[in-house]
Amino acid sequence: MAKRRPRLRILFDENLSPKVAQALRVLGFNVSHVGHDGDGAPPRGATDEEVLSFAKQTNQVVATSNHDMIMLAAEAGASVIWIDPRGRQFDLDQLAALCFGRIVEWHDLFEKSDGSVCIRALRTKSEVLELEDAARLARRRLRSLRNRKKARRPKKPLGPLVEDDPGGPT
Repeated sequence: MAKRRPRLRILFDENLSPKVAQALRVLGFNVSHVGHDGDGAPPRGATDEEVLSFAKQTNQVVATSNHDMIMLAAEAGASVIWIDPRGRQFDLDQLAALCFGRIVEWHDLFEKSDGSVCIRALRTKSEVLELEDAARLARRRLRSLRNRKKARRPKKPLGPLVEDDPGGPT
């Protein structure tokens, strides 16, 4: 029995590989990506606001791993798919396997949801989050990433406590 193709329309953000979006499109899924010339998608380098606005106008759901996009989607009340690597970025093969294996599940989760939600795709499962919960988690994750970056910065030496005065008494 052939697997059904979901009606879900997905716009891959530019932080996800366009190769995965292209492969899904070749397989008959309704997928595009930022920078795709064939369907008027926003160009690479477009702001998150422009990407989200385009997705809403064309009835697409943005797929992203960008924390800022998750928070923006929550503000706008727009559904989003959060590809959440939880600290270890997906390589191309992992991202492809995740998307190919879950796209029908994502469609079903959106169909069962009341209103706009965030589908959070983790390595082993997908879950539905309310947009505010997703935004709260994204903000917490961003704070944690910033704190880790600060902790990794090398400390600057304080320098000598007393400066030598070459012209002073000895």
